[in-house]
Amino acid sequence: MNKTAILLAVIIMGYLLCGVCAIRSQSITFDEGPHYIFGIRILKGNPVRPKPVNDNSKMPVSVLNVLPRGAAQLLHPQLHKSDYGQNDIISGRYITLLFSVCSILLVFWWSKNLYGNNAGLFSAFLFACCPNNQAASMLVTTDAYAVFFLLATMYCLWKYCNSKSTKDFIFFAVLLGVSQLVKQSLFHLYVLAPLCMLMYALVNREKMLVKPVALKIITTAFISWLIINAGFTFYKTVTPLGGFHFMSNLFQSLQQALPTGFPVPVSASFVEGLDQAKFYDQLGGGFEASSFGNVNILGHSTPGSSFWYYYFITLLFKTPLSCILIIMWALFLYLRNCSVKQFVKQEFFLWAPVLYFLLYMSFLYKTQCGVRHIIFVYPLLYIFCGSIFQHIKSKLQWTVLVLLIAGMLPGLFKYRNNYYPYTNELITDKTNAYNIVGAGNLNFGQAWFFLNDFLRKNPDISYAPGKPAKGKFVIVVDDFVDIWNTGKYKWLQHYAPAGQVAYSYLLFDIK
Repeated sequence: MNKTAILLAVIIMGYLLCGVCAIRSQSITFDEGPHYIFGIRILKGNPVRPKPVNDNSKMPVSVLNVLPRGAAQLLHPQLHKSDYGQNDIISGRYITLLFSVCSILLVFWWSKNLYGNNAGLFSAFLFACCPNNQAASMLVTTDAYAVFFLLATMYCLWKYCNSKSTKDFIFFAVLLGVSQLVKQSLFHLYVLAPLCMLMYALVNREKMLVKPVALKIITTAFISWLIINAGFTFYKTVTPLGGFHFMSNLFQSLQQALPTGFPVPVSASFVEGLDQAKFYDQLGGGFEASSFGNVNILGHSTPGSSFWYYYFITLLFKTPLSCILIIMWALFLYLRNCSVKQFVKQEFFLWAPVLYFLLYMSFLYKTQCGVRHIIFVYPLLYIFCGSIFQHIKSKLQWTVLVLLIAGMLPGLFKYRNNYYPYTNELITDKTNAYNIVGAGNLNFGQAWFFLNDFLRKNPDISYAPGKPAKGKFVIVVDDFVDIWNTGKYKWLQHYAPAGQVAYSYLLFDIK
């Protein structure tokens, strides 16, 4: 085994160790139950969505997290548990963690192909140490899977555009189809991928012949059709358009514009999921019928609204400061040395998804519930950071790079076992983090075990009451900023927090 393989193995083992230590430390989050239940439905071949408020964004990939319980049930047919699925969900988290290793390997491989072995190790290290990635990699949600499939699809698209190999094209088409079983945001790949291919062809002055292009479109469509329907167990495939009861304005408009007998060629569950997710995004947060609370950022919060700067602020304060500086440094060095043609052949495939999703989710998307919704941009940025190895030469530059790398580790250690509410060094007073990045970036329901332990050790502290009172209280940031507009804890908002618990709860000492 060569040195590169050994170092990569060390990175992965450290990553897995952090994940294993954290998995059982975190309580079941808001979304894990519904994701797990949908995975069970897929395993049983019945992907229905009876409760749109819970089921709207759930996808077949969650069946992977159900496999440990499925295997146990096969071995022990009489197995019955009475813990409401808690241990099954925690066991399913290990599947997400193991799968996320694939993302580290792909980050290493793509960066290595672009910039060399050392760059590959560097990019893999940055990604493995990213607290936001760590947070997603140990939950039964679709976020960690989306990270891999967006990355893998763009990697194969990059390979195909540069090689024109039929094998690379088939890999790309298959991954494009599979990504539709992972996260609804990846439906945008059907827009993003053609844009990337068109840009590549224009810059490189490639001829675009009608027949080959049409053949590739038909092939891609057929592969996607087959994979989507298979992933949704061919549930109600080819349902007439008139047979749907759409919720969103977009899908209702399509239903009115097309004949009611028009056969929808993909599973009804796939279509209904897109419609339901679009409806709740259209509705916005904070209403009784919403699937999420008020979006709040920089102290601003309004029911049903979104903020164009939400993800810019989120990335600024939730990305390790060392990583921000490395990204900026790599970009500065790259722009001094690259050509447009080189950029379109290589780095364009890294930056196109970052810019596309950042702009779309900032200006055309209301479901702004934390960095987890845009977490798939991180590996692309960390791969680009590998380009720094092509430009830095002096000992001073290497020293600065080593110091920046070392600067990441204290923050990672500080948030060990509870990575979700991570904020970087730009927020010095963590009790004020809720007022900067909002509740959605601090609490996902993961910190209840920490709170329970804290209250057991501090019996003089209780959860904040709904009416003014004296005493020592603790309250989750969601309730304090009132994301559901109940007004129950409005009285407490006149006081400043005296501390915090697990970065998700605020402490008050009311004299």
